[in-house]
Amino acid sequence: MSEYLFSQFRCNEFEDLYQQLFEVFTIPQNYLSFLYEIMRKEFNMEGFPEHTLSRDIFHSSTESFQKSYDDAWLIGVDIPSILEQNDNLLGKRTVVILGQDPRRQSKERVEKITIGTPYALHLNYCREKHRSTRLYFDLIRVLLNEGYRVYLTDVFKIWVSESNNGNHNIPLIEQDQKRFIKILKAELEIFEPLAVITWGQVATTTVNSIGLSGNHFEFPHPSPANHKTWSNLMGKPATRANRINFWQEKVLAFLNKL
Repeated sequence: MSEYLFSQFRCNEFEDLYQQLFEVFTIPQNYLSFLYEIMRKEFNMEGFPEHTLSRDIFHSSTESFQKSYDDAWLIGVDIPSILEQNDNLLGKRTVVILGQDPRRQSKERVEKITIGTPYALHLNYCREKHRSTRLYFDLIRVLLNEGYRVYLTDVFKIWVSESNNGNHNIPLIEQDQKRFIKILKAELEIFEPLAVITWGQVATTTVNSIGLSGNHFEFPHPSPANHKTWSNLMGKPATRANRINFWQEKVLAFLNKL
C-alpha cells in the first residue's frame, strides 16, 4: 500500500478544477479524469511513463503568439496535483505550493505535448532519485508528515520554447498570463488553503499582485540554481540536509501560528 495518496480529490474538487482548466485547455473531462487515474496507478512504478496530447489543446489570445506556439521546439503543460498521507484521517487542512511554470528541455523538436504534474512528482523516480526533484519532495514530505494535504500548481501551466531551442522559453503574452492568473484565483477558492507557499519570484509577485486574502509565505525556489540564495539565507552551506532542516523550522513555525 502506498504511503501517500496522489490526487484523491474531495467532493466536487475535480469537477470544479476541470471547469477552470477548460478555460484554457480543450481537454475532455473524461480524458483528464483518465490521466489522473492512470497516474495514481503509476505512482509507485519505476520508469518514465509518458502521456501526450496534441498541441491544439491550447489557443492563444493573439495570432502572433499562436504562431510562436505552433513553431515552438517543444511545449510543456502540467496539470495540478494534490498529495497527502494514506492514513484515512479526515479533515486535513490544505497547503498550496505555488511555482512558476512547467519548464521542459529537449535536444530535439517534440511535436506532441507531454502532460505532467508540477516537478513530476507523480513519478517515483522524481520523488526518490532525481537530484533536484528529490529535494522538492523532501520539502513537501515535511508538510505531508505533519498531516497537511499539499496542492501543487503553477501560476502559468504552460511553457513555450523558442522555435529553434529547447532550453529557452518565450514568455506568455499579457492576455494569456491574465487567463492563467484568473484560473489560479479560482483554484485557491476551490481548495481553500490554510496557506499559500510560493517558490520563486514569479509566483511570489503574482500572489502579491492578486491581493490574496489569506496566509502567504514566500520562499526561495529549491532549484539547484538557487544554492547561493539558500546559503545566504541560512548562513551556512546549502546542503540537502541543511535546506530540509531550515525549511522545516521556518515553514512549520509559520503554519503553527495559523
